[in-house]
Amino acid sequence: MSQLLWGTQKKGGAISTFPVVRLNNVVALPGIPKFCEKAFDELQDQLFPLEERPTMWQGTVYTDLDEFEFSKKLTELAAKFDDRTVQIGSYPEMHNKFFKTKLTVESESPDALKTALSALREMLVGHVVYYDSKAWQDTVPKWAEFKNRESQIGNQDFVSKLLEAERIVSEIVEKYPLDQIALSFNGGKDCTILLHLLRLKVDEKYGPGASIQGFHIMVEDQFPEATQFIIDAAKFYNIQVLEFPGPLKTGLAALKKQRPSIIAVLMGSRATDPNGKYMKTAVEWTDSDWPRVLRVCPILNWTYTDVWHMLRGLCVPYCKLYDQ
Repeated sequence: MSQLLWGTQKKGGAISTFPVVRLNNVVALPGIPKFCEKAFDELQDQLFPLEERPTMWQGTVYTDLDEFEFSKKLTELAAKFDDRTVQIGSYPEMHNKFFKTKLTVESESPDALKTALSALREMLVGHVVYYDSKAWQDTVPKWAEFKNRESQIGNQDFVSKLLEAERIVSEIVEKYPLDQIALSFNGGKDCTILLHLLRLKVDEKYGPGASIQGFHIMVEDQFPEATQFIIDAAKFYNIQVLEFPGPLKTGLAALKKQRPSIIAVLMGSRATDPNGKYMKTAVEWTDSDWPRVLRVCPILNWTYTDVWHMLRGLCVPYCKLYDQ
């Protein structure tokens, strides 16, 4: 005999408006992952009373491969745990910037879980994504883990660039108080890298509650997606962004007028950029006919590939225009 099951919403305790069907010991949950998870969360106390549940250990692996690209290998791997000590699930993700498939592992044995996760990562070597939905939180330990991963795979040239950029930002944060530092932030990929690096070093010295100063040089043809990203990034990274009319020289003059204490301006310029090619070093004062600021370009010698490798490696949020 079939039965309609009505779950209890986690917030407020109201009865769910979307039931699922149960036939004996079979429950038909929605096929779309996010609705399936929601329905299960609302019904789990009915389906599995707390006092009857075994202790379960869980782990997750993300990959940039489509499910069909490794389905045969996954089937073979799952067969090695056919005694049901380990359960492996695979879920495609259609709208994530960083990964294409999420794999979950569950086991009543922590040792079996560890073995299965290790086997999964080995199966997906070179395609494992260390997904982080909130890259702006706990930046210090995550940064250390990222550098360690890159070192372990022998990417020493890139690690050297990470260390150099980190050193430059660290020296600025150590030398100047926060009211004398500002980030030029227009929502582009390069200055987004700097936003993350600056948040990292500010977190390290002052803690995550410390606010960052920033400014945005306006352009007439700015896309609304870029504007929205600046708003979102400002919220996530705790940065106060002022807006000034362009070009850059005019904007810097306006910045100095409104915030005369500003000395160091961090910019995402790279040597291959039109403006970056005139810089001899990553840190130098502006020319005499410009507003007096110390231009700080920590990623001056980075390549396009370096920028994207860090953004994706740390799952740093970036403007969605880059995906269009």
